[in-house]
Amino acid sequence: MANPGGRSTMLGHWRIVLRQAEEAARAGRLDEAFALASRPDVADHHRAVRLRGRWARELMARAARRGSADDLNGAIDDLDLAERLGAAPDALASARLSLADRFAAEVRADLDAGEPARVLERIAHLARHKVYGPALRRAREVAEAWQAARDEARRGEFGRAREQLDRADRLAAGAAQTALAAARLDLEARAKAATPKVEALYRALASGRWPEVLPAAEAVLEIVPEHPAARRARGCAWQQIAAISPSAAWPARGGARPSPAFLGPGPRPESPADAARTEAAPIDCLDPKTNTSAGSRPASPTSATLARPLARAGEPGPRGRFLLWVDAVGGYLICLNDQVVLGRAGPDSHADVPLMGDLSRGHATLARDGEGYLLRARHPTFLNNQPVTAAPVHDGDVIRLGSTVELELRLPSPVSATARLAIVSRHRLPLTVDGILLMAETCIIGPSPQAHVSAPALRDPIVLYRQGPTLWCRTSGGFEVDGRACAARAPLTFRSSVLGDGFSFSLEPLETKSV
Repeated sequence: MANPGGRSTMLGHWRIVLRQAEEAARAGRLDEAFALASRPDVADHHRAVRLRGRWARELMARAARRGSADDLNGAIDDLDLAERLGAAPDALASARLSLADRFAAEVRADLDAGEPARVLERIAHLARHKVYGPALRRAREVAEAWQAARDEARRGEFGRAREQLDRADRLAAGAAQTALAAARLDLEARAKAATPKVEALYRALASGRWPEVLPAAEAVLEIVPEHPAARRARGCAWQQIAAISPSAAWPARGGARPSPAFLGPGPRPESPADAARTEAAPIDCLDPKTNTSAGSRPASPTSATLARPLARAGEPGPRGRFLLWVDAVGGYLICLNDQVVLGRAGPDSHADVPLMGDLSRGHATLARDGEGYLLRARHPTFLNNQPVTAAPVHDGDVIRLGSTVELELRLPSPVSATARLAIVSRHRLPLTVDGILLMAETCIIGPSPQAHVSAPALRDPIVLYRQGPTLWCRTSGGFEVDGRACAARAPLTFRSSVLGDGFSFSLEPLETKSV
């Protein structure tokens, strides 16, 4: 038989709990009140439901008062607690939108002061509390473009930085446009100051004088602190200076040189953050006639054609393959992808490097990563006569595909991950070329042993390099690209012809996988 006294005790239990909750609410301890009124043993009681609803309405009213008094963070806390108490979603959304409009004024003040990073941080904080609205979205778009411009400028990508500033300027209004104009002036000044220093760095690298490379790299990094090519050159210079006498030139093949690890991230005499970036990023070019950056004015139809992106939509840079024909030197198959397929030539082959031999269509792949190259075998493959399924490939290693096809991988330049792939067996490609290049960030044509394409008759090196979605050419002095006069550097297409003092070369596209 049930105990009537026990039943009476249980019936009175909810009154005690809810009375404690009301007392906590009157004392301003709403978190404690909410916890008591949400206990499983009382949460479904009609009085507990009414209490939570009343407190939610009171919190929303207090949030409105705090917002009017510019206590915006307090208002956010009230709305968050009101949501936990079960406030109506429509009412919460309206209150948060009103709060977002008040925050927008503060965010615009940060934009006007030229603080896009602070704007992004504040908007992200608000989004975590579900406070967003049209004004905040517009401010975020301006700040994202502005911050992206700063990041690109720190890497020396001044052309991209200008594009981002243009976008920010189109979206901004009022005093923010004045701050953006000042940012543009600073960007142009940095680009102008960096141009001769980057040129000096490339001249020092081409000459092989490592004691000169070090200060040249430091000079670039003073203006462009995250310039990847300068970071890599600085690390290699310290390594070389430690290994050879200060007056020694760039060592010839077989001499002292950095290990393959220095082609990507690895231990260097600089901070760990410095080792994070490894791709070369030459800066934008100056127009030979006006001595201003080509990116600072509308491009003519000819220059727009020259700078046409070589990448497909969604890809970060130039991709695919092309043929490079260097007069009086030879022809080369250039593979731009980070992963290339080695396999049998033929109309049904999808190989990037198609070889006329007893192979499978996709026999193996060579993948470029931050520390060199990785060989992955799909069919019988050997590295230095040892069978492998996956293994790193270093300078001078010999790859054998099947029983007879042999390739040697060379990494001639210590500051570039571009590799030269030579066929050392009696096999060949379907098209007569003198070599295969797996192009990373740069391809050097020149007289030094560190050039990827050896051209002993050249006086100064020619550098092909990636910048954004476009392939560029850099060399000293003037030259012509497709009949257009250029100075120092110019963008290329896969059909460009280049003519300079004592040199000429042309590019030919390869539209399909079979050469």
